[in-house]
Order: sequence, then structure tokens, then C-alpha cells
Amino acid sequence: MSKIPSDITTPDDARHWLRVNGFSAEKTEALVKEWAENPTSDPVTIEETETEEDEVVEEAPASLWKSKKK
Repeated sequence: MSKIPSDITTPDDARHWLRVNGFSAEKTEALVKEWAENPTSDPVTIEETETEEDEVVEEAPASLWKSKKK
């Protein structure tokens, strides 16, 4: 879980923070709307969920796995 930091004061800043922190465009817009509707309340609590799209897997080059022959 994470929260939009309390020093963020504008919807554009909130949107930017969410996108930089990996939220989808759709999720960002929904959270910014909720955040903007409650400006005096505590920061919005965000439940982070991992989807297949969010998962980034980088494969090591095959050359790293080849053993060196002596």
C-alpha cells in the first residue's frame, strides 16, 4: 500500500506522482478524482495490485550463462 504524499497539492502533481510510481492511466485518473474530491481528508490510501501487464521480466543474455572453458 502507498499514499499520495501530503505535500502534493494539485491534481496534476498527484497524477504525475501516480504515473511515476507505476499506476496505469485508468487507475491514476480514478485515484486523482477520488483525491480531488476529498482535499481536506487524509491522503488516499492506494492498494497496489500486481497484474501480468505490470510485471516486467528481463532475461539475462545467454552469454552470461555460458560457462568459461579453461
